[in-house]
Amino acid sequence: MKTYDDPQLRARLAADYVSGAMRGGARRRFEGLMAADASLRRQVRSWEDDLYALIWSMPPITPSARVWRAIRAQIRQKAPARTRNWGWEGAYLWRWCSATLAAALVAMAVIQPLWLNRAQPTQQVAVLQSEQGQAYLVIRADASGAMYATTLGNLTKMADGHALQLWSMPSGGKPVSLGLVAANGLTRLTLPRGAGNIHKLGISLEPPGGSPTGQPTGPVVMTGEVLLS
Repeated sequence: MKTYDDPQLRARLAADYVSGAMRGGARRRFEGLMAADASLRRQVRSWEDDLYALIWSMPPITPSARVWRAIRAQIRQKAPARTRNWGWEGAYLWRWCSATLAAALVAMAVIQPLWLNRAQPTQQVAVLQSEQGQAYLVIRADASGAMYATTLGNLTKMADGHALQLWSMPSGGKPVSLGLVAANGLTRLTLPRGAGNIHKLGISLEPPGGSPTGQPTGPVVMTGEVLLS
């Protein structure tokens, strides 16, 4: 039986909920859990504060007419006939917009690169994505040098027996290892001394225990720019 007392499970579920990775019945069950659990609501608000701050700090972009046509076409295709109420009162449209906005939080969070600097009194965030744009991992770091990696879903299948190694990926320089990340849940890391400013992060697949060479030996399966939160 699944227990929701596990701190790593709770952190992962909160991240999945805010990012939009949690859908359908699982999302409704989680909302029921939140209604009875103040601590869980606080975790969700913490994730919302991090990601929403990134969204509101970016300049607005007006979607093209082609994008709106594609959105309307998908709504018509997916909406059951009996719920096709296109006014803002329509329950289906509200649910669709809510899920779309949540997913957009992660997709938009990699647009504008900023600096990761231990001297800054603010928190830094990076959302790591695959080449196909699928968000898999959120990295947060604070001024003390503590880093927290939270998976957006279970990455065990992606790892396929390999270690997930996190790297700082400077432009024109060699990657610097920041440690190994668990394939599921929350991992706490410490920014190495001398790591300097970090613009971009990446995850490579390495042998168990990490890269034997100090450099990525396997494919880099996800990357993300560092943002100020």
